[in-house]
Amino acid sequence: MNFEQLIAKLPEFGHNITIFANRLGLVQAQLEVDHIALRVTEKSDAEHLKTQFEKRGTILSDKVINGRPIYLIELEQPLSVGPWQVNVIELPFPDGRKRRDGWEHIEFVLPCGAENEQQLMKAVKQLPVITAKWPVIEDGTLEIEVKSSDSKADDEPLPNPSVSFKSNYLTIKLHPYDIRQVIGAQPAPAAN
Repeated sequence: MNFEQLIAKLPEFGHNITIFANRLGLVQAQLEVDHIALRVTEKSDAEHLKTQFEKRGTILSDKVINGRPIYLIELEQPLSVGPWQVNVIELPFPDGRKRRDGWEHIEFVLPCGAENEQQLMKAVKQLPVITAKWPVIEDGTLEIEVKSSDSKADDEPLPNPSVSFKSNYLTIKLHPYDIRQVIGAQPAPAAN
């Protein structure tokens, strides 16, 4: 997959992820979009995309996680993704698993100060737009898979727990801090 093919798929991804976010009530919740992520299965494609994104922005992070590089790139000009403007891209290099190439997920900030996945899940369930839907999300009626995770690299100033909602090939993730704060590229919020 080359850069032009990836960008050509962005309007479709934006349309589909907006429909999914609406199903969850997250458009109504007006959460701030943090970043979008893509997946590629060939290392040569990942290297090409990294080069193309570097021409359009700055690498914020290039950590090796689980044996593969994962880049966060802040673009000079944001991309339009549905109703949102997004200027941070997550580009994980392939991990050997076969996945669908292209845009995979969008991440929103739920500013709740959660420090672990249990605290974040509690905050997610308290979102008014999610509270009413939680029983049918949890029982599978809406065919949405919910997962939570906890992660924090040793050199990161903030934890990065997340709750993800997956439907077919689309994923929406919520986490408590802007990814730039998590990796130390921007000051962390002051403690309350």
